[in-house]
Amino acid sequence: MSLVITSNVGQENNPEFSNAFKPYSYQNRLLNTMRIPPNSEIALQSAKINKNGLFILDRTNADFCHYFGVPIGTDATKLAAGEEIPDLDSSTSQPFRGTIGAGAAFGAGGKNERNIEDMANDLQAGVDACAFHPSLIRTKGASFESSIKVTPEYDGTSLAFKGFKFVSTQEDSALTTRLAADITWTDVSKNNAYGFTQNAGVVETVDTEGFLVQNREFPIAQNGGTCGFDVSQTGTSSWMCGLSRINKPMDIGAGDFSYLPPYFDITKRGNNPLASGRHIGNQFRYADFAVAKSGTDIRVFQTGSDSGSVGRPAVNGIYMNEIIYYGAHNTDFPAAPAVAAQIDKVRFTLNNEDMMIEVYDNVAKKYLLLADNKTLAAAGAAKNECLNPVNAAEWAMYPVCACKGTAAANRSIKLESITHYPNYPIYTDNLYDEYDWWGWSQQNNETVFCRELEQRPFNDASNATQLPAKGIDAKGMKDYSSVFITAKSVAYGDSTNECSSSLILGYKDQPVSVPVATSAIITTNESSSVPKLVSNISLFIRLNNFTQNSVNARQGTTSKIVAHLPRFDNSGNETGGLYFEPHEKTYLALGNTEELLVNSFDVDFVYENETLCTALTAKSVVCFHIRQRR
Repeated sequence: MSLVITSNVGQENNPEFSNAFKPYSYQNRLLNTMRIPPNSEIALQSAKINKNGLFILDRTNADFCHYFGVPIGTDATKLAAGEEIPDLDSSTSQPFRGTIGAGAAFGAGGKNERNIEDMANDLQAGVDACAFHPSLIRTKGASFESSIKVTPEYDGTSLAFKGFKFVSTQEDSALTTRLAADITWTDVSKNNAYGFTQNAGVVETVDTEGFLVQNREFPIAQNGGTCGFDVSQTGTSSWMCGLSRINKPMDIGAGDFSYLPPYFDITKRGNNPLASGRHIGNQFRYADFAVAKSGTDIRVFQTGSDSGSVGRPAVNGIYMNEIIYYGAHNTDFPAAPAVAAQIDKVRFTLNNEDMMIEVYDNVAKKYLLLADNKTLAAAGAAKNECLNPVNAAEWAMYPVCACKGTAAANRSIKLESITHYPNYPIYTDNLYDEYDWWGWSQQNNETVFCRELEQRPFNDASNATQLPAKGIDAKGMKDYSSVFITAKSVAYGDSTNECSSSLILGYKDQPVSVPVATSAIITTNESSSVPKLVSNISLFIRLNNFTQNSVNARQGTTSKIVAHLPRFDNSGNETGGLYFEPHEKTYLALGNTEELLVNSFDVDFVYENETLCTALTAKSVVCFHIRQRR
C-alpha cells in the first residue's frame, strides 16, 4: 500500500511556474519512478483546497424574471387603492425571463466564475436583456441598454459585501416630435403587392388596390405620446389609420403572406360579418388600435380575443374587435357614429395603458373624443363600448395606415407627427427583437406567453370583466413597479418556473422583490440577505494520467474522475480553506495486469461537465491511497 501526497507549487513564491502549477490544475513529477503492483486500485485519501469568495454561475442558479407592472399581492388596502392586483389574470403585463450574464456561457453546460464587481456586470447584462418596457430602454451607441442600474452594496463601516441594488428609472425627458418631413413608410400589404408613393409623411396610392403601410422608426411614447393623421385627402375611399406592433410575415396559405401576429384568426374574412371594415381588398388591415371608414361611418377597432357568446362568434387567438364608442356613455357621439365626411384628422394619445382616440370634426371645428378607457368607462361604458387597457404585447406600437382607390383620385394619408421617447432606439431589423418583448417573442418562437396574455379576461370581448386602464403619474407609469422574481412563483405564473437565483442574489427570504419607490419614476430593489458567493455546485478531482476509468453520465463519456468533493467540507465550510476526507474510501481499479510504472501525477479540479474550477486559489493538496485489490 502507498500514500501519495500531491500539491501545486505556490504561485506567489514561484511566478515562473504559475502556468504549470495552478491550484486547480497541476502536475507533480517524481524524481524516481514509482512502481505500482499488478491489480492495484486507487482512492482519494484527503484533499485540502482554498476556494475563493466567487460566484459560480450555471443554468441551475442564474435565472430570474423581471416584471414591470402593477404588483400582485394580498394587502387589502393596496388592492382597494389599485396599488396591487389579486392575480396575473388582472395584469396587462408578464414576467420576462432573464439570465445572469445573458446566458452566453451556459448553452453547453458551461459555468462562469465571477467576483462581486464582475457579477454585478453580468447581472446588468441579464437585466438589460429582459427589460422591455419602452420607458426603461435607452440607446447606447449602435446598441441599447436598460435604465435599470445594478450596483453592489457594501457596509459603510466594515465594507463587507451586503448584496445588490437595482434602481429602475423611467424616462421622463421631454418627448421628441418626429414631423412629417422625417417620416418614411414601409409596405406591410399582403405579399408586398400594392403600390404607393411617399413624400414628407404623405403616402399616396398608385393603383386601384391602394396601400397598407407602417412607419417603422419610433413607437408612440407611453407618457403622453401622440400620433396624428390627416385623412382629409382620402375622398370617398375606405381608409384606416392606427397604431400597430411590428409583425413578421405570416403564412396565410396558397403561398401568400401577410403581416399579422402568428395567432391572428384569419378565418373571419371575405363576406363574414365580423370582417367588415377589417378585411378589404382580400387582405386584413391590421392594427392594435384603429380608426376606419366603413361606408359613411367611422368605426373603431382594437385587438383582443373573443371566447364567444350570443351574437359573437368565437375567435381562435386574437382579432380586431369593434368598439361601439357611440351612445349615452360618449357625450361627443351620444346617438350615432361619427360621419366620415366630417372627419379630417385622427389623433392617438397614449398614457401608459390608456389609449385615447380623437377626431377633428370639420363642422364642429374641434377635436372630439372618439374612444378611450378612462373617460368612457367612468361614464358607464360597458365592455366593447370603451377601449381595453394596452398590454405588454402592444408596448411598442408604430403608426400604420391604409387607403383604397385609384391613383387618379389622389387617395392619400399624411402622418403629421408622432412623439416618442428621445432615447429610444430607432427600429432596425437586426436589433428590434432584443429590446421589444413582442419582437423577441416572434424571433424566438415564444409567442405562447403573448397569446396567454392577450386572452386574459380583460381582453376577451365576450367576458364582461373590465380592467381600469392605468394612467401616468408625473410621467411615470402609475402604480407600476419593477419586480424581480428569483424563485418559482405561483402568483406570477409559469414564466417563473425556471427562476433559481434567490440565494445567489440575496433574496433567500424574499424571492419576489417588490421595490420601494423614491419617486413616481424611480424604484429601488435591494437584496434582503447577503448573497451566497458560492453555489450548490460540487467539485470533482480528476487524475489524468492514470489508467483508472469512471463514467461521467452527465457528459455521456468515460472519465478520469476519482472522487467527489461536496459543497461543504468536513467542518461545514464552503469558502476559504476547506478540508475533505471521505468517511469511506471509494477505490477505482487501475486495471493493470502487470506492474505499472508512474513518473508523475496530473491532477485537475473540475465541475461535473469536466471544465476546470478556476475559483480555487493559493495551495491545493491532494492525497491518494493506492493498494492492491483485495
